[in-house]
Amino acid sequence: MLEDSLAYPTNGESGLARILIGGVLGLFSFLLFPMFIVYGYMIRAMAAASREEAEPPAFEDWGELLVDGIKASAVGIAYALVPIILLFTTTGVLGAGSEAGGNAGGVLAGIGVLGLLVVVVLLFALQYALPAALTNMGREERLGAAFDFETLKPVLTSGEYLKAVILTFGVALIGGIAFSVFALVTIGIGYLVAPFFYFWLYLAGSYMFGTAFGSVVDTEPAGASQQVQMS
Repeated sequence: MLEDSLAYPTNGESGLARILIGGVLGLFSFLLFPMFIVYGYMIRAMAAASREEAEPPAFEDWGELLVDGIKASAVGIAYALVPIILLFTTTGVLGAGSEAGGNAGGVLAGIGVLGLLVVVVLLFALQYALPAALTNMGREERLGAAFDFETLKPVLTSGEYLKAVILTFGVALIGGIAFSVFALVTIGIGYLVAPFFYFWLYLAGSYMFGTAFGSVVDTEPAGASQQVQMS
């Protein structure tokens, strides 16, 4: 999986152009719209990889990519809602504990610390589950698929998906450290290359998540079953 994922971003005749487009969009991500387009493209790439397509999808239908990117952000916010609410509640409890003092303050502080630990666990769970949710959304081409936990459960509990998470984290960590050293050595030039490098890195990760998803769930493209029935 690892070797294939690292080669995946440049597969096909338009590999270099793909990286250039993604990198340029990354350079202008401060305008938000390019960032959403990249998000949408990654969702499309995860869906394609889950269907065992050898090459990343083309950069086309940019309006749809933009909409998908906005949907992905909405899904991320929805998944993060419980940890965010719990974080604010826990912060309030810690503040009340510091003001109360004494035994009551100690109890509130203990509850607050426990709440923070729960928030940390929930955030890890969020980061673990979100790629699978977005892959399913891309495959089914509907927002509700990101919350189809009946489909997501066997993926999230599979060894292949856990392997993809570990490999993606490892590649991101090692790649990020290596690129930081490169950027320091080149005295700033590396930072101009950063959007192109990280686009390649994210696309490699998208391949790993999509492939792991497809190894558990039927790889039939969205809408294929309806087409068969109509024919």
